[in-house]
Amino acid sequence: MKCLQGWLFLLLAPSVLAGVELRGKGDEVVMKNSKVEVTIDKRHSTVTSIRMGRHEMVGGKPIYYSMGGGKGYRQPGGAEFRVVEDSGEIAHVAFLQKWRTGIPQEVDIEVHYVLTPDTSGVYTYGILNHPGSYPDGGVGEWRMVWGMPAKNEREWLMEKIRVDGLRDWEMPSPDDLAKARPTGIKEIIEITRGPRKGRFDCKYDFNLEYYSVGCWGHASDKNHVGAWIVLPSYEFFNDGPMKQDLSSASGIIHIHFGRNHYNGSGTRLVAGEAWRKIYGPYLLYCNEGGDADQLWDDAREKAAEERAKWPYPWVGDDELYPPAEKRGSVSGRLVIKDPLKPAVSAAGAWVGLSQPPPGGNWQFESNHYQYWTKAGEDGAFIIPNVRPGEYTFSAFNDGVVGEFELSGAKVKAGDNPAGTIEWNVEHPGKSIAWEIGVPNRRADEFRLGKDFFHGYVWTRFSEEMENPLVYTIGKSDPATDWNFAQGAYMKGGKCESWPWEIRFHVDQDYDRQGTAHLVLAWASTDGARMEVSVNGGHVARFYPKVGGGNALLREGIHAKYGYDVIDFPARELRRGTNRITLVQGRDSGPANHVMYDYVALELP
Repeated sequence: MKCLQGWLFLLLAPSVLAGVELRGKGDEVVMKNSKVEVTIDKRHSTVTSIRMGRHEMVGGKPIYYSMGGGKGYRQPGGAEFRVVEDSGEIAHVAFLQKWRTGIPQEVDIEVHYVLTPDTSGVYTYGILNHPGSYPDGGVGEWRMVWGMPAKNEREWLMEKIRVDGLRDWEMPSPDDLAKARPTGIKEIIEITRGPRKGRFDCKYDFNLEYYSVGCWGHASDKNHVGAWIVLPSYEFFNDGPMKQDLSSASGIIHIHFGRNHYNGSGTRLVAGEAWRKIYGPYLLYCNEGGDADQLWDDAREKAAEERAKWPYPWVGDDELYPPAEKRGSVSGRLVIKDPLKPAVSAAGAWVGLSQPPPGGNWQFESNHYQYWTKAGEDGAFIIPNVRPGEYTFSAFNDGVVGEFELSGAKVKAGDNPAGTIEWNVEHPGKSIAWEIGVPNRRADEFRLGKDFFHGYVWTRFSEEMENPLVYTIGKSDPATDWNFAQGAYMKGGKCESWPWEIRFHVDQDYDRQGTAHLVLAWASTDGARMEVSVNGGHVARFYPKVGGGNALLREGIHAKYGYDVIDFPARELRRGTNRITLVQGRDSGPANHVMYDYVALELP
């Protein structure tokens, strides 16, 4: 990285001196500093060009904001244009599309673009506004899309995608994509030529938990350039730190604010409710001077730099976007005490502040802002830059089923010490007979759990696994013997029921009064009906409490988290070998499935 950083430093110095230029050009407005020249179409509120040196960083369609799909599709075209600031140090323009009857999503959309002297890229954000005079409405899919440029039909300008260490292949070329074979799922195509021949390509391949990274994008080993979404904050995203959605894909970068895929909650608005929310600002960042991994390293360093600058002073709307001095910092220490699992600690726990409705949960909250951070090794945490208000404090961590919640947390500007917060974990039983997996809200530790992002991965289940699946406590390995998803068993093109049998030993008999508890924590469920039997006797048939999101077909390793506890008389267990059978009873196809996060038997 020394070579790349040195190159970036040389670019930085003259850009500070050069300032920022803003000029009109017919139906376009052009913003320029010494690193990039950005052209915006005033009629459509879109970025048609980002020039970085000799490279054009926008390809195909312009960079655009949009909502919904089908008859509900909307772009903020025909907007009212204004210059917010043209000071030589800041170029800031905005586009306001007012809602009117006949337009879907009962909100005004205001799109902003901002250029500063020292940045190789352009900042952008969107504002949604629902005045009290507007009727009931809502927003689901709400995103920005950035098409990647191609040098020609055989070569992208940036041939590689970088989102995490698991997915790092070279994209199919534009020509490879054009000649791909369609499949039975509209979003999935089969590549028939080039280095990805015989593999599938899908926009969901790179689905990503946004909180897990500071940036994502495309980069090139060949042309030494990169294009990135860089996030200085996550406060405007819905549904908390585990929520994932589209990021990069072949030839495109997405950022989803409504994060509606995988069972997103959506924003619900009612007549008489005056509501506004700002989504961003974030940075469309361009860099050059290294290989793909060096450029990705630089983008992550840029994300850390931008986080230190947040909130930006140039937004200029203190009510909608309070400046740093009007925000609060919440600090404290989380302590987790689990009587049955004393090794569990608060190290690395997610702790956060959210504003769900009464009886609700942060996993299904889109109207407000959320603030999350990871606790340190000793459970200490600091949540910075929180808007003043009343919040629900929540915490969860690997190794623990469920979460901690404390309502009525009041945040004011300045420091807000919370002291020590103690989470005493409750269990339905008095001892744990056995466990399968690790409670972490994902199914990644199980068989094929590192292949979840491959199209049609569910066709491998019947090729690699037996029916029924048999898992023996103390002998079987979760990584090889417990699959990451349970759906239908595909045999000869037909769906069959796929029972999963857990075999285990009990060394005593239980009296008539005792109750055993089967803990089923879900990483994902969709259209699932579960059937549980103990030693051949039926004990439960139920639908999981939390479901939806189509995570298996959308190539995810989880959707929304939940858990169910199945109580049954302990006398159903017998001294010696026992078996619990789990069946996902809807076997009409792979869409109906469960992904187990964790399974345990607790005894009286």
